[in-house]
Order: sequence, then C-alpha cells, then structure tokens
Amino acid sequence: MLTFDKFKLKENPFRVVPAINSQELIWAGFSEIKGKFETRIKRSLQIPNSSIVLNWGDYGSGKTHAARYFCKDSVTEALANEVGAKKPLSMMINFPRSKKVIEEIYTQIMDKIDISYLRESIPEDANIADCIKNSTDSVFIQHVLDEVFTDRGRTVEQVKAFLYGTEYPKELVGVGITRKLSIETDAVDLLSALFNVMTEAKIYSAVILWIDEFEDIALQNSNGINSANSFIKIMLDKTPNHLLMFINFTLSAIASVESLGDYLQEAVKSRIVQRNELPYPDAAAMMNYISELMNNKIFRTEEVANPYTPFEAAVVNQVMTDLGSVSLRKYNEAFSRLLDSAAFDNQETIDMDYYTAHKGEIITSW
Repeated sequence: MLTFDKFKLKENPFRVVPAINSQELIWAGFSEIKGKFETRIKRSLQIPNSSIVLNWGDYGSGKTHAARYFCKDSVTEALANEVGAKKPLSMMINFPRSKKVIEEIYTQIMDKIDISYLRESIPEDANIADCIKNSTDSVFIQHVLDEVFTDRGRTVEQVKAFLYGTEYPKELVGVGITRKLSIETDAVDLLSALFNVMTEAKIYSAVILWIDEFEDIALQNSNGINSANSFIKIMLDKTPNHLLMFINFTLSAIASVESLGDYLQEAVKSRIVQRNELPYPDAAAMMNYISELMNNKIFRTEEVANPYTPFEAAVVNQVMTDLGSVSLRKYNEAFSRLLDSAAFDNQETIDMDYYTAHKGEIITSW
C-alpha cells in the first residue's frame, strides 16, 4: 500500500475523476469561474426569475466537479447565509442516454427528493394548503402534493412507490387521487408544482438543477430532442420563480457552441442568461491550483515551506511545459502518476532528475 506520509500528505490529492464523497469535494484555484457560479447562485436566491446558465469546456475541464461541488450542502448554505436566505435545494442529474428522456429525468430528480425532510421542514407560519393550491391548476396534482406533504400513516417508501408510478393503493381514492400517476404525462407538471411549493413555503429558497453531460442530446432522435426541450421549457414556464438550471456540455462532443443551437429550441435559448467557458488553464492558473490543492487541510498533514512539496517548483513548471495546452484532467493525471511513482519508489522529493528518468511514464499521448 502506498504511503504519502513522507510527502506530508494524507493521500494523493490529484483526482482524475470528480469525488463522490462530499467531504472530499473541495475547490482549488480558478477563482474567476468559481466567482461566476457563486454570483449566479446568490442572485437566484434573491431574484425570483427562473433562468438557464450554459457551461462548456473540453473533457476534463471541471464541469462535473463544479456541479458536485455546488450541490454540497455546506457550500450552498454558506452562499445562502451571505445573502440572508434559506439554503437552496441543489441537485445534479445526467442527461439521459435512453429514449425515455422525460421519464429518466423525472426519476433521477425524484431519487434526490427527501420526503421526510420536506415534511419536517415546513415552517410553522407556512400555509401548506394554500401553497399547494397556488402551485398548479391541476386538481389531481394538488391531491398528489397533499399526499407528499401530509403524513397520513403511509410510509415514505409507499409514497415514493406511487410517485415512481409503480404502485397505486386503492385507498388513495379517498384523498382525491383517482388514478395512477403517469410519468409520461404528469412528470413535468408534478415536478414544477413540487418546486413551487418548496420555495413558496420557504422550505428552500430556490431549486438549482445541474444537468450534466448535456452533449448526449446529440445521441437522441428528433423525438428525444423535442422531449428534452419541452421538459426545460415547461419547467421554466410552470416554475417561473427561483428555479436555476445549469446545463453542462462538452464542447468537443458537439463541435462548437454554435452547434449546440441545433439541439436547443428558441423558447429554451431565450431563457439563457449566462454562458460560462471552462477553458484550458494557463501556467499561472495551474501553479495556483496545485498550491491550493496540495495545501488544503484535507490532504496536507502539516505546513511546508515549499507549497508544491514533494515536487520541486522546477518540476511543476516542466511538467506543464511538456504537457502543453491540455485540460485540467490531463494535468491531474500526470501529477497523480508522478506522485504515485515517487511514493512507490520511496522517494523523499521529486526533483528534475527523478522526473526526467520517468518522463516517458508520466507524459502520455492518450
């Protein structure tokens, strides 16, 4: 087993895939793009208009990491505190590859809804019945929402089974739910109404939905593309307040930003309020990123004089020179391999001699 103790590190900090464990989700460097995300989120907590933000970059540019980071409770709570608002509900889903676009999006979102938390978090001064009535003009959806927010003795699992469309207990007729939930026809109406209740009742200040891997829309036929556009448009139309959608797409997978317009209809494009590019990082940005990453308390065991320890600064510069203009993931892969190699070889430091001797293993063309 590799040990990084001699490097004054708890583990290898260079991740080649985004962390799943929220405790390992940190942000290092790249303050400008981070600031853009933070400002847009804080605006969504204060200004009610629902909107879309596009984020694009090459594979490994940090889009998925950004989504997971800004879905972290401690991060969204901190941003909410800065503007004196309640925390938002922030969640990430992947764009569907199956042909059942709306059904898969609905299921991914419903998987992240904690019904017990919703019921426990209704403010004492909130009139949930009025919030439900104001959320939609569909009496059927109103009754479904009443079932979500009211504890009538059915378990959360039983309620979720109905919401997934897999069960329809006959006793629901007694509370006005006279048919089984149809994901195909009810999904968007239910989600939009649910989001409306969450924010009007002040359970959450806003709902933030990150749609990752949106480039997979190019794999859909015309029906799938229309379904995706319909979902986005109707969600924004029926959730006009405090819904913020971040759409992440990989630039090289769709060819260009302009090409994305072939898959987005005008009604959706007109709701885009911001476009963020995550470009290849330059040398100065990378040096700052590496320093902040390696010296984060999650990874560093003690303070060090050289912020790049165990790398000599000259090695860091040379690796970046040898890699050239590449994505952040490519840099992470190279430094991760170099650190693992040095740990395996029981090196105390990583100097130019060591790097030169192992350069062929570290700098790859794939």
